[in-house]
Amino acid sequence: MKTKKELLHDIQVFDFAIQEAALFLNSHPHDKQAMNEYQTYREYKNKAVAIYEKCYGPLSNRSNLSDRWEYVYGPWPWEGDDESCGHMKNDFNFR
Repeated sequence: MKTKKELLHDIQVFDFAIQEAALFLNSHPHDKQAMNEYQTYREYKNKAVAIYEKCYGPLSNRSNLSDRWEYVYGPWPWEGDDESCGHMKNDFNFR
């Protein structure tokens, strides 16, 4: 099971990889391998965000999943609370 802290770290790693691939693609727009990596890391990030939000609530104010404003409830993403989510490690295995 991944902890909240581990999921946030994964999301940051994926964001970094996405940005690096995007910068590379700016100067190499026809590089298929770079495009595949960009798309793969976007998928990884989307999956990590979905798991995080299912377990802990919205990661940002742009991802509210309810008909009420959930973002202001519970601990903020950067606050302590390092409980495990309950998802098995296999639910999110990108390595």
